[in-house]
Amino acid sequence: MTQITETSNIATEQRTLLKKEEVMVHELSRFLETQNELKSIVEMSNTKNLSDNLKVLSTIHANDNIIKNNWFQINDQKIEFTASINSDNIKTSIKDFVAKNRNLDQSNIIVEDPQNFSWRIYYKYVNTNGTVIRYGYDIDLESMQSYFATIDQKSPTYAFVFDKKGTIIFHPEIKLLEKNIFKVTNISLQDTTLKDKDTFNRKIALSEYLGLDIVRYTKRLNLKGTNWYLCVNFPKKISTEDVDAVKKYAWLIYIITTAILIVFFYLFTIFTRRTFHEKEILSQEKNKLLLENEKINKEKALIQLQQLKEQINPHFLFNSLNSLYMLIEGNTGVARKFTLNLSKIYRYLINPPLNNIVTVQEELLFIEKYIFLQQTRFTEEFVFTITIEDESNLAKKVPYLAFQIAVENAIKHNIASDENPLKITIDIKENVVIITNNLNEKQNFGKESKFGHKYLESIYNYYSKKDFKTFKKDGDFTCILPLIG
Repeated sequence: MTQITETSNIATEQRTLLKKEEVMVHELSRFLETQNELKSIVEMSNTKNLSDNLKVLSTIHANDNIIKNNWFQINDQKIEFTASINSDNIKTSIKDFVAKNRNLDQSNIIVEDPQNFSWRIYYKYVNTNGTVIRYGYDIDLESMQSYFATIDQKSPTYAFVFDKKGTIIFHPEIKLLEKNIFKVTNISLQDTTLKDKDTFNRKIALSEYLGLDIVRYTKRLNLKGTNWYLCVNFPKKISTEDVDAVKKYAWLIYIITTAILIVFFYLFTIFTRRTFHEKEILSQEKNKLLLENEKINKEKALIQLQQLKEQINPHFLFNSLNSLYMLIEGNTGVARKFTLNLSKIYRYLINPPLNNIVTVQEELLFIEKYIFLQQTRFTEEFVFTITIEDESNLAKKVPYLAFQIAVENAIKHNIASDENPLKITIDIKENVVIITNNLNEKQNFGKESKFGHKYLESIYNYYSKKDFKTFKKDGDFTCILPLIG
């Protein structure tokens, strides 16, 4: 029986190992997705606005506190750094890195120096017109350690990552970052000689982190473009079973078990007819719940897809950039405010909340910036009014991007002009937010998918709120958003 328990423990450990790797790869891979954003920016730019567009992309990335030292280079011109790079040593390091890797399409390395322990990522993209764009940034590994500390907190295991040289890239103990794994643990070079990404090494060791015996699994981390290793550690389970005692009383266990089975069988026979109907009802309810669960999962997937589209919406970005271009020479003060609001809008978009709800205060601050950008582009065509019944209502919550969906739908589906402006009112009351606009509909209004409203319905259904409504009346379109909490 001890052997069976040990086999079961090992199987559980290996399943946990794969889940832990999946979480690590998922989180680390998001830092490697910039290549697609860079391609989209370059293909939608021309020679006049390419540099400005790359600066905006770099500024948006710099708003993530894990990303730092952003830079880009067009052809072989001067390397453009973000304003956050104040160290000449770091600038020199990046210039040397670019010179060394200028012919590579992509590269990522670990930078180790007293000022900068980071993961440096670099991409090169050649446009169809022959323009060569190089783009790169550093991931602050200390900040990344703090970020990972909030993920998978309930896991009974801990994990760390190191590269081929043994440098610790991630560890829950921040003091061990940048240390050599071969010096602070019993891991040796031989443990990293694995045949492929699916093989692993298992050994018993004394934890450098917990100070107790652990079971340690070492395997290659399946992360594209890296030669890193993942180490997952489990507290050692000690099984002390008295097999002889179990055998001695096996006959008693058998008799008791048999008696219990007979009693249960007898009771089952008596109540079969009564329970059959109940089981049938439960089966129907179960099938209904399964169908609803499938629907919810599908809606969640669509919601995530829509959020991703909102985050990288090139149409909105480049319309805003064109407006900014027109403002720079004519009105520098408004251009600065326009740039700041655009940056804050994208920071809000690329950091969606975990449960898809935010406070009315957060959503209001966001929509005010969004309204500023629209009114800057169309001065006399839009009229926005915001009223607040009671300031305490701002602490209540609404679905993430609820105000933006209502306002964007109004702009998208109605014709606005200087003679007949589009008037949008946001009225924040005790239990609801009422968003109203006058109607001057475009011809394709009825053919739209109304995905935004479906998204809001799914969020409110999740929180058991049935008061979400949209309707037309007396020449106006009204959207009623119930407050949560």
